[in-house]
Amino acid sequence: MRPPITSQYANASASKIVYVSTKTPFMSAVKRVQKLLAQAEKRLAQSAADQVSKRPKYSHVNDEISDIERIASTMASQKDEQDEIVLKGTGKAIAKAMSLALWFQQRAEYNVRIETGTVGAIDDIIPPEGEDEQMQDEGEDIPESRIRYASTIQIFVSAAA
Repeated sequence: MRPPITSQYANASASKIVYVSTKTPFMSAVKRVQKLLAQAEKRLAQSAADQVSKRPKYSHVNDEISDIERIASTMASQKDEQDEIVLKGTGKAIAKAMSLALWFQQRAEYNVRIETGTVGAIDDIIPPEGEDEQMQDEGEDIPESRIRYASTIQIFVSAAA
C-alpha cells in the first residue's frame, strides 16, 4: 500500500515520487523526472518574481530581471531537499532504478543521492480448497498472513546549484 501520487503542480513541500518497475520505459522515467524538476524551477522563479513585485514602486532599483535572478539564486542556495524528485524501486526494479541513477549522475546538471532499505509486505495466505480441512485434521495451524521483506532503493535527484 502506498499513498496516492501527488500532483506535479502541488506545492514544494509535497514530495514528488516516481515509482519504477521492471517494465517502466527508461526514457519515460527520465522525462518524468526532468519535467518535475522543471516545475520546481518554475515555482522558484515565480516566488522570486513575486518578491520583486511586492517591493515599493518607488524603489531605486531599475533592473527587475537581475533582481529576480539574484533572489532566485539566494532562494536556491537556502533551499533544503524540498525540490528533490524521488525514484523508488523495489525487488527486481532495483536494477532499473540504479540505471536511472547512473544516467542522472553522469550529467553535471543533476545531483544524485541514493538510499537503500528494506520494507515489510504482508501477504494473506489462502490455502487451496481441500487442504484446509486436511491440515486441520492433522492438527496443523494455518497462519492467516505472513510478513515478507523486500529490498528497496530510493534515488533522490535534484538540480545542481
